[in-house]
Amino acid sequence: MIRTLIIYESKYGFTEGISKDLAMVLGPANICRTNEFKSFYKEFDLFVICAPIYEERINQDISAFVKENSEWMKHKKVVLLCSSLSAKAYEKYLKELKDILGSSVIFQSSIGGVINLDKLHSEDYKKMKEFSKKVRLPFKSYDAFNKNEFVDVALKIKEIKDTKIKPSMDKKELKKYIDEFLKAHNTCCLCTAHRDSVRSTPIEYLYIDDKLYFISEGGEKFAHLLLNDRVSISIYEPFKAMNKLAGMQIEGTASLVEMNSKEYIEVLENRGLKYDQLVNLPIRMNVIKVSVQSIEFLWSNFKALGYEAKQVYSK
Repeated sequence: MIRTLIIYESKYGFTEGISKDLAMVLGPANICRTNEFKSFYKEFDLFVICAPIYEERINQDISAFVKENSEWMKHKKVVLLCSSLSAKAYEKYLKELKDILGSSVIFQSSIGGVINLDKLHSEDYKKMKEFSKKVRLPFKSYDAFNKNEFVDVALKIKEIKDTKIKPSMDKKELKKYIDEFLKAHNTCCLCTAHRDSVRSTPIEYLYIDDKLYFISEGGEKFAHLLLNDRVSISIYEPFKAMNKLAGMQIEGTASLVEMNSKEYIEVLENRGLKYDQLVNLPIRMNVIKVSVQSIEFLWSNFKALGYEAKQVYSK
């Protein structure tokens, strides 16, 4: 598994909280301050530097850490993040670190920032007041953190981690193993959602021509699909041991197959159902079709083939 280390500094807790949240999204991961760094962390695969900005400058502990560890970090993959009130200025703030680490930096961004005057120590309060006067800004508390934007950044880093940190399996070869897994199973959890409502439905599926089909008489999932065609599907085997993992997460878009259409009849026949019998039923049978957009396939056997246990396939 690709391991991520988040290295941060935090004076009032904002950047520490962000680092903890990032670790959950990017896991398996850990976090540490610069003075908590241990030598075995060098074996991790991805390093995320969360650098607070104070008085228009990178936190000096972060700066010193990167300078002292630049030789080995240049051979790793590094993400640079800064917490500051000026989100658009992140390239300026991070330039010092980017110049040191060079091409090892694969992504950089801002995660916003918060200034709460009521929580500042007396010395910082005084400095903030002087700084506000100097740059002609109102002397007040600021909240430049947007959770939606932060999640977008976290998911972008996750995408990079999953697809670019280590070599991926050839797409055609991976597709072969995906097809074998999907054909060897027939039951999944189909997740649908709209507004604040979420539904997970255990349901049987058919895998035909790279699409997943579901036959259902109805239910709450259809209310979701009327408003949101995005779905998530999970298929997995019972847990036996950490070296025998097998599970798949699928993202795709759903649509309803028109009743009496050629596709509708073919799906029923693949399921062993006779169309002539179904049309005489007192209820309607609906067919959902899911077009696959991406698949995360966690399979321990990939390691024996020389790859990471988790492989990502996208259309």
